[in-house]
Amino acid sequence: MKIKGLISKITVLSCLAIFILCGVTAAAEGPSKIIALDPMVSQWLLALKCESGAKDILITEVGKSDYMKDVFLELKDRVMRKKIDNVEELMALDPEIVFVKNGTDLDLSKLKKGGLKLSCLDFEKIDDILKSVTAMGSALKLEKRAETLAAYFKTSVEQIRKSIEKSAGKSSKPKVYFANGNIYSSVAKGMYQNFLIESAGGVSVTANSAGVKIQVSAEELIKWDPDIIITASFCSDTPESIMQNEKLKDIAAVKNKKIFVIPRLVTSWDMPVPESLPGIEWLSAKLHPELATGLNQRIKNFYKTFYNLNVEDAQIEKSINR
Repeated sequence: MKIKGLISKITVLSCLAIFILCGVTAAAEGPSKIIALDPMVSQWLLALKCESGAKDILITEVGKSDYMKDVFLELKDRVMRKKIDNVEELMALDPEIVFVKNGTDLDLSKLKKGGLKLSCLDFEKIDDILKSVTAMGSALKLEKRAETLAAYFKTSVEQIRKSIEKSAGKSSKPKVYFANGNIYSSVAKGMYQNFLIESAGGVSVTANSAGVKIQVSAEELIKWDPDIIITASFCSDTPESIMQNEKLKDIAAVKNKKIFVIPRLVTSWDMPVPESLPGIEWLSAKLHPELATGLNQRIKNFYKTFYNLNVEDAQIEKSINR
C-alpha cells in the first residue's frame, strides 16, 4: 500500500466513531462483523486486521473522506465509518462483537441485555493496552497476529531504553513539557503522554500533577524550566508563537529553540495507539540526538509490520519536521 495526502487530510475520529468490519470468512475463522467504539480501539483493530492477506474481511465505506480513504487506499471499499448516536442504532447494526473502551458514555447494560458480545478494554497504561490487544486477538481468532504486534511494541520500547542507557549513561534526563490544546494546557499523571516521554528518556514536568488534563500558568512553566516543549498536533500555539511569548522567553526550551510538534501519519503519535511507538522513537532522537541514526528505517519497519504500509523517506521527513 502507498500513503497519500497524509499530513493535511488525516483527522482523528471522535470518541463515538466506529469502524464496522464485515467479512465473508467462516465463523470458525472469527467474527465477520465487528464494531470498535473509540478511535484508539479502532487503530489497534485496524493493525490487527491489516495483515497482508487479511483484506477479504473488509467491505464498504460510507461517510465523508477521512484517513481511511487517504491512507488505507486498498481498504477504502471495505470499511464502513459511521458515527453512532445511541445504543439502539448500534443494536440495529447487528454486530457479532463490540469492542469498547472502559469509561464509554454508552449504556452498556442495554447492549448486554440485547445479547451482544462485548469486550471492554483499557487503553491508557501500556501494560493494559498490550493485554487489551491480546484480548482482541483472542476474540478475533487472530492470536498470533496480536502476539506479534504486542511483542514488537514491547521489545522496541525496551530496545529504545537500552539504547538511551548505553548512550546517555547516568547523565541527567531532559525535562519535557507537553502542551495539549495550547501552551498553558497539559496532561497530568496517568496520561499516556507521560509514558511516551519517560520511554523516550525524558522527564515529564507534569508527571506528578493531579487530575487528567490540567491548566498551568506561565509562572509554573518558568519554575519547571523545561529543556524541550512538545506540542500536540492540534495545539493552537505553534513553536513560533511560543517563542514570541514574552512571558516565556527565559525558559530553556524557548531560549534554545527546542519546541517541536508531535508528528502524525495515520494519526497523532502521542496517543495510546500503535503509532505511539514511532512517537517514542522520534522523541528519543529529539532528547538524545545520537539516537537519530536509522530513525527513518525504524519508522518504515513499524508501518510495514503494523499496517502493511510502505512509507517513503519524504513522507516521514515531512511529518517529523513540521
